[in-house]
Amino acid sequence: MESTQFVQLSAMPGWIIGVSHSHEQGYQCWIINSALDVLNDGYRYTTSSAALMAGRSFIERQHDV
Repeated sequence: MESTQFVQLSAMPGWIIGVSHSHEQGYQCWIINSALDVLNDGYRYTTSSAALMAGRSFIERQHDV
């Protein structure tokens, strides 16, 4: 059975970015907004920093809308 762990959390005003990791699936980015909606882009990343950057990029795009 595969184990998934959160390996990194980052907070920005109104947002939380989480990065999870599983050995077989790689890293994933999770976003939690101020309404407590949990969002995921569905991509798998090879590094935690790439997943974190994807989350930050998503949040920056939301501010431009």
